[in-house]
Amino acid sequence: MGYDWNFKVFLPYAAAFVNGAWVALALALLSSVLGSLLGIPLGVLLRLRRLTWLLLPLNDAVRAIPILVLMLFFYAFPYKQVLGISPVPEFAAAVLAMTLSQMVFTADLVRGAVDGVSRQTILGGRAVGLREPDVWRYIILPDAVRQILPGLLAFFIANVKSSSLASAIGVRELVFTARIATGTTARNLEAWIIVAGIYVILVVPLGWLGRWFEKSKWLKRRS
Repeated sequence: MGYDWNFKVFLPYAAAFVNGAWVALALALLSSVLGSLLGIPLGVLLRLRRLTWLLLPLNDAVRAIPILVLMLFFYAFPYKQVLGISPVPEFAAAVLAMTLSQMVFTADLVRGAVDGVSRQTILGGRAVGLREPDVWRYIILPDAVRQILPGLLAFFIANVKSSSLASAIGVRELVFTARIATGTTARNLEAWIIVAGIYVILVVPLGWLGRWFEKSKWLKRRS
C-alpha cells in the first residue's frame, strides 16, 4: 500500500514554521556572538601559567557537558532561592546554555591560535619598540582571530542545528512547532520532512559561505 502524503494540512502552520526558523537563527546568532566575545578573553587567560592549572580543567569540564544538559540546568536553576531574581524565560535559558558552550569552545580555539602565532613576528614587534599590550593588539590577536574564524563559523552552523534542542524546555523553534502541528494533524512524517527541509535551507548556504571564506586570501595571510 502506498503512503498517503498530505502536506496541505500544515498550511495553517506556515507562519509558525517561519517564526520557528527565525527563533532558531536568533538562538544561534546571539549565542555565537556573545560566546565568541566572552571566549576570546577567556582563551587569553587560559595561557597564563598562574591560572592555567585552574581554568583549563574547568574549561574542559564545561566543554564535556552536552548542550541539552546545559539548557535543562539553566531552565531548572532555582534563581529565586539562590540569586533572588525571577526565573529566566525559556529562550533566555537556551541562550545562556548555548553561549556558555560557545564561550568554552572559543576559548580553546583562541588558546591554540595564540600558540600558533609566529614567534619571530612577536619578537620582531618587540624589537621595534612595541609594548606588550601593543604586541597583543597589533600582532597576536589579529593573527589569532584570523585563525579561529573558520572554526567559529563551523560552530555557528552547529548552533543553528543545536537550537532544535531548545524545544525540550519549551522554546518555540522548529522542532517545538512540528511537535505541536503533529499533535493536531497526526501527520508525523510530513512534519519532520518540512523541518528537515527548513534546516537544509538555513544550513547549506552557511556551509557554502564557509568554504568560500576558507579560500579567501585574507584568511590565508599570516602575520
